Amino acid sequence: MRAVRGQGAFIAAVLAALALGLPAGAAGQAGVSYQVPADNPFAGQAGARPEIYSYGLRNPWRFSFDRATGDLAIGDVGQDATEEVNFAPAGQGAGDNYGWNCFEGSAPYEGAPAGCAAPGHVPPVLEYSSGGAAPECSIVGGYVVRQQGHPLAGRYLYGDFCTGELRSAVLAAGGASGIRREGVVPALSSFGEDAAGRVYAVSLGGPVFRLTGVGPATVPAPVGVFNMPVYVTSEPGDPDRLYVVEQGGRIQLVDGGVPAATPFLDISADVGTDNLERGLLSMAFAPDYAGSGRFYVYYTDRNGDVRIEEFRRSADPNVADPASRRLLLTQEHSENGNHNAGQLQFGPDGLLYAAIGDGGGSGDPNGNAQNLGTLLGKIIRIDPRPPAPAL
Repeated sequence: MRAVRGQGAFIAAVLAALALGLPAGAAGQAGVSYQVPADNPFAGQAGARPEIYSYGLRNPWRFSFDRATGDLAIGDVGQDATEEVNFAPAGQGAGDNYGWNCFEGSAPYEGAPAGCAAPGHVPPVLEYSSGGAAPECSIVGGYVVRQQGHPLAGRYLYGDFCTGELRSAVLAAGGASGIRREGVVPALSSFGEDAAGRVYAVSLGGPVFRLTGVGPATVPAPVGVFNMPVYVTSEPGDPDRLYVVEQGGRIQLVDGGVPAATPFLDISADVGTDNLERGLLSMAFAPDYAGSGRFYVYYTDRNGDVRIEEFRRSADPNVADPASRRLLLTQEHSENGNHNAGQLQFGPDGLLYAAIGDGGGSGDPNGNAQNLGTLLGKIIRIDPRPPAPAL
């Protein structure tokens, strides 16, 4: 069954490559459908995937760059005991090893394989218990709020899926400080940030809120109610056009507070949602979107494998062009339905970063997170544009 399915995926890749004018079999390959930055930490290292930026992650459910400083914060979901936030000051995270599956949080993982070492382990700057009778179960990473005048300005906003509780803290390389509770959004699935730095909280139950204040008495401003939303963002330079990613495979546009009549993009026929953690999980607009119309999506396909693809908007700015579809890369992920991660984000360097989970299963049974030969359990960094054709 594996051989037959792999053959079908190869044929599909060939057809997609031919449609784009690429060499047969070239779709989804480094140096063909995307470029690997020469300064990536493992570029040129024997046995290592050159796309890897950092590793030792379990299920990094939402990372973000501080729009003011460029610092990187990663919310990584724990196994049985600890939820964590990893942190890298701007320009210092390349090659970092965050420790999984040798460590869960800052402590050695009790189910780690014998001799597990995690060379250069960088411990989290923030962690909280999700073990035992704790009601918490799964961290949802967020953003450092930079909206001028917002009560949370300068603080990192994050939360927990099971409790829906929002929290904030001040992050620094030496650790986090000033942890506060900031209210509740039931079934919290994600946070978002628009081009003006305004922050949003997303509920898997349907509502998306703009967070105008903080605290238990705060009433968030509703954006709308959607079908299992998992992310919200805006295009560069236009914070009033919001894009809500629905897990089932649609991206909905809300323009000036008014939902569009049709989806901006609908790839639901291609998206696998047979597990709570699978689906269309994120999108990111290219920094030059106003001119190029390029944006990227991250989803699990019907086989359960991870795909990152490029689309472009159509002549109608309210609708994407499905014929512009271009595959960047795939990652085999069919063995287990969980730990798909899914965040896409353009960094301050203009490059595309993506978080990929460890492949699922309890305790990372295949040791993917510490293995530099696979993209599983990693944050990767690529230039999503194909190389210029040779003259």
